[in-house]
Amino acid sequence: MAEKKILNSKWGEMFFFSFLLILSIFLSFPLNFPEGKPQGRGEFYADKAAYYVYLPATFIYHWDLKKFPEKIDEKTRGFTLHYKNDKLIIKTTCGVALMLTPFFIPTHIISKAFDLEPDGFSPFYQKMMTLPGIVYLILGLFFLRRFLENYLSRKITYITVIFLFAGTNLFFYSMDEGLMSHVYSFFLFSVALFLMKRFLDRGRNSFSTFLWLSLVLSLAILIRPTNIIFLLIFPFLDTKSLKEAGERSLFFLNPQYSLTFLVILFLVFIPQMIYWNYISGSYLYYSYQGEGFTNLKHPMILALWFAPLNGLFLYTPLVLCFITGIFYMIIRRIPNGIFIGLLFLFISYLFSSWLTWFFGGSFGSRPFVEYYSLLALPFAYFLDWIFKWKNVFIQTFSIVMIGMFSYYNLKLACHYNCFPGSIWSWDDYKIYLSDAGIQNFPKETYTYINDFENNTFPDEVPRNFKVVHSLTLSSSLDPAMEFNCKYSKRFDRILDKQPEKALAGIWFRSDDRNETGAFFVCSIEDTGGKTLFYRSVNIDKFAEKRGEWKKAEEVFHFPEWIPPTSTVSFYIWNVRRSSFYVDDMTIKFE
Repeated sequence: MAEKKILNSKWGEMFFFSFLLILSIFLSFPLNFPEGKPQGRGEFYADKAAYYVYLPATFIYHWDLKKFPEKIDEKTRGFTLHYKNDKLIIKTTCGVALMLTPFFIPTHIISKAFDLEPDGFSPFYQKMMTLPGIVYLILGLFFLRRFLENYLSRKITYITVIFLFAGTNLFFYSMDEGLMSHVYSFFLFSVALFLMKRFLDRGRNSFSTFLWLSLVLSLAILIRPTNIIFLLIFPFLDTKSLKEAGERSLFFLNPQYSLTFLVILFLVFIPQMIYWNYISGSYLYYSYQGEGFTNLKHPMILALWFAPLNGLFLYTPLVLCFITGIFYMIIRRIPNGIFIGLLFLFISYLFSSWLTWFFGGSFGSRPFVEYYSLLALPFAYFLDWIFKWKNVFIQTFSIVMIGMFSYYNLKLACHYNCFPGSIWSWDDYKIYLSDAGIQNFPKETYTYINDFENNTFPDEVPRNFKVVHSLTLSSSLDPAMEFNCKYSKRFDRILDKQPEKALAGIWFRSDDRNETGAFFVCSIEDTGGKTLFYRSVNIDKFAEKRGEWKKAEEVFHFPEWIPPTSTVSFYIWNVRRSSFYVDDMTIKFE
């Protein structure tokens, strides 16, 4: 009884989320600023710098490129200071920056008052900008719990929130990568669901609620334009038939509501349109030049779900429980089950159709993070189903499994590194788990795979999508490039014992009539850089016809006396500086 009173009280709710906020702050700072370790690139890097730079550009430098710190764009690699045209080029939209503004302004005031390098990029700004993601996470979970309470008991909603926090990559994208867009979209989606449910349950008579709902959805679209998909929820939430969904769609298309939404959307987008006009001369502009949904005809759905390269279920296995909850809802004919299932399939298709469907250095499949707000509903039904089981063994097993999934997620998140392998590089995935301290796999054999799809490989190689051997990307060599496709690793990091040989192969294609003159090279160097072993094979001996893909493959035997601390390297040596394509490099060590 005491437990129910605490859960049902506002004080209990306030204590729960206050505790979660304090815990999150406590966990976040060691993740972002570990003691005794270099900060490396800092919080403002790549996409995070792109989302953030609107703020110092507006409030500190007033869009004057000459006032920015020297080479700050090269250091952060998220935007470009185009001095020739006097333009600050930012690929991302300004929605995240708007959400950060209430935190940035006091941060800048404090920085100026205490002379803490008020340049917008100093360590003080980096530390303070870890807070917004945490705050919006807690607020998102708060509104999500309120939304779920319309369907299930308070006990289940609290348990759902806890496991959503600990068991998914929402944890990582709020605690560690809180300047990415996902936690802000999650917050806005949760608020939108809460407001949408309130608006629908009150007979659609609360116009003020609709105004707030329109504002929230407009901000979500500004943060990520693909968030417009979330509008699909409005006609389908809680509907029991297509007829009812159609009637609700017609209701939304009523000018009173549709025009109101469009006006608010336009007002929210005014800052972005001003910026687009600033860089392009047009108020509407597609900033993701060279990127798009290029895989619509051959989506990478299985890889998106199961590949070692950021696969959703492989890095966030708790989502399997969400899917089980969807099936449970469909079987029990619980409203929203079919709709959520179809929406999950649709966004999976859409995300897997993006050019870089694995989304770069993602931890798991990050575009799903914001949709956990809706997927939390079938997960809550799944938990409710478990707690109603009378079989103690099945109930205990399920709870332990969920706990293990959450532990797995937290362990990976705390030891995060960009996955260093190709799409289906299972050996690299085993090493990834071993480095995270999850499971130590014996290294009896190891196969390195480079299909050139993963652009987060440590070796910077050109990517080509016009001529490929497999999937969507390959690499190439040209007269300006002497070496490419270099793979290097210490012997003692490859296998538990000294490797005896390696079967190495790479596919190549030349459209030139002349031979490439290129060599596939294996070399071994000691810790001082001295060459201990060198062998090369001319790839032209494997060619049959120009304009066709052919595999160059050779077995390289290693001398027994090679020290285990030596580094073995494989690469293409373009001696004649020819132009040709390469793809699907594999090296199997035995």
